[in-house]
Amino acid sequence: MKKKTIILAVVLLVVAGAFWAKRYYNDRYVVSDCCYTQIPKDEVNEDSWLVDKDGVKQAKGKSYELMGYNEQGEPCEVYFTKSGSAEDYYAPGTYIKISMSKTIPLGVEVVEESSVPQTALEKIQELGTKAD
Repeated sequence: MKKKTIILAVVLLVVAGAFWAKRYYNDRYVVSDCCYTQIPKDEVNEDSWLVDKDGVKQAKGKSYELMGYNEQGEPCEVYFTKSGSAEDYYAPGTYIKISMSKTIPLGVEVVEESSVPQTALEKIQELGTKAD
């Protein structure tokens, strides 16, 4: 009887662990929404450094913190980086699509204005994309 209880407890732990791992994976690595934004037209591209949480320089690049909007026009804060020097950074006015999981950005791509959903485009033009 005691052996069956131990086996049952182990099986339950394995099943619970599998459910937790699947939820963690889905929340972190599966696209749940896409946000669209535009690099502000007054953005200045100058050489800069990416820094870690302690402010230590890591590599040349630029960090972007912008407001984006999904297909329904709901706002979402978007954070992403671009490595390299000033000539590698996104040009002012460039439209960007960010594929988001529930916790992190998964992909950043340049898109044409015509590819931005109408509702998101209207929000970008009306409210702008600079994060407050």
